[in-house]
Amino acid sequence: MKTPRMFEDDDAEEDLMSEERLQGLYGKAESGDVEAQYELGWRHAVGSGFDMDDDEALKWVRMAAENGHRLAQNNMGARHVSGDGVEKNLVEAYVWFYKAASQGDRKAGKNCDSVARQMPEDRLAVARQRASEEG
Repeated sequence: MKTPRMFEDDDAEEDLMSEERLQGLYGKAESGDVEAQYELGWRHAVGSGFDMDDDEALKWVRMAAENGHRLAQNNMGARHVSGDGVEKNLVEAYVWFYKAASQGDRKAGKNCDSVARQMPEDRLAVARQRASEEG
């Protein structure tokens, strides 16, 4: 299986941010702004405006995903496929991809199908049940 891309904007240019803008971004993220949460995760993952820090990236991407951000959900699915910063777990990957696909993310839908083909029927049944309960 081809590992799903972690972030949509892989070729974004380095964005030097002012201290004021960074603080504003943190403020928004901490107040529940899912776009700001995802942006902080992305910036920490690629080192844009920050040193690269996968623990911090994961913290913010997971928060955005749990708050319904579809790109963050696809990212969490990809992380569970690869084991990048989280336990490698195809059931978890399926659930995250399903959540993103349910919001119209076609790439997540393809990722969900790909993960489903890798699981035995009993694990796929568990994944589908969890996705329907949580999705």
